Amino acid sequence: MSAELDEGARPRKRWVTYTAVGLLALGLGTVMVIQFDNHRSNSDARVAEQKAGELNDRLTAAGVAPLDEDTVVQFLGSDGGAICAKASSLGNATANLSSANGAAGPGLRVSLVDERRLAADRLVIEIYCPENLDDFNDFVAALRLDSTTTTGQTPAATPG
Repeated sequence: MSAELDEGARPRKRWVTYTAVGLLALGLGTVMVIQFDNHRSNSDARVAEQKAGELNDRLTAAGVAPLDEDTVVQFLGSDGGAICAKASSLGNATANLSSANGAAGPGLRVSLVDERRLAADRLVIEIYCPENLDDFNDFVAALRLDSTTTTGQTPAATPG
């Protein structure tokens, strides 16, 4: 009779052991997934901060006031966000915001486009999504900008 009890006890002990090992593996897997996600988030944050710093450095060199880096990181992230998803839309928005006075109907007239704004938009695309730069340059070229439609290129008056 003791042999029968020993055989009945073994499967029960194995079940407890297998359950404990399974729960341990599940817990370890959960910890690994969380750590991987944190590592990826931290890596993206570092890349976003680096690109925001580069953008501010290049904006300053181009004569444009630098932006708040935290805001740039939140808005553009590490991949350029919506700007790179629809890079051609950035050019359209820039042109629409810059080239009209906001009036409707007969009062609507074209205003000057600030070249610094176009330069800043180009820098964003160069840093975050350089593959879209040709499309943006084509759009700017299609605007047919000259000294009468932009600021920054107006010739200086010569004393007469």
